[in-house]
Amino acid sequence: MLQLIKKDVTIHKFQWFIYFAMLVFFMFLDKDAIFIIALMSASITMNAFYADEQANGHKLWNALPFTRSEIVGARYSSLIVVTIISMCIVMIIELIMKGGWDLPLWKQVIGSFVLIMLSGALYFPLFYWLSQRNIIFILFILYILVVIAGAYSFYYLYVYLSDTLIIPQTLSDGQLFGFGLMIALSFYMLSWRLAIKIYKNREIV
Repeated sequence: MLQLIKKDVTIHKFQWFIYFAMLVFFMFLDKDAIFIIALMSASITMNAFYADEQANGHKLWNALPFTRSEIVGARYSSLIVVTIISMCIVMIIELIMKGGWDLPLWKQVIGSFVLIMLSGALYFPLFYWLSQRNIIFILFILYILVVIAGAYSFYYLYVYLSDTLIIPQTLSDGQLFGFGLMIALSFYMLSWRLAIKIYKNREIV
């Protein structure tokens, strides 16, 4: 499975320079770090889905000694790996440009993982169920829009709850983010199992 994860990371080749340029562009627009990390992770991961589908890569991976569980597991693991890569780059650039972080580092890390795991848990099974070359681009766009909407919703909901003192009176920030991470991780693991079941029943043509 490690070979499949490596494939998902290296398949982009020189496109990594484009991703980096997009990242710097959004940072110059002073976008929230969680928004940038989630957007970049989603874009990179969905581009890997798109490249596989356009090249009919499923035939190749299924012809090699990989199980379908490993193929799906590698894609879910790759999303985490790509998120970590995007997160490290954003954190370093933000530190250089601003001399610090808008939110505490731990909040940005956990918030990014919560957002990307929830959106991935929602859309990955759909990709394995509906993934075909004539609709993959539509799914790609919808996924990106969901991530963007989720990033803004996450940020403004947190600000609203903080300003209205709902959070301080009920849960500490650590409890809130920890609770959100547990929920996101649970949905991610359930989605992982569902995607495996869907992909095992899918006919590769």
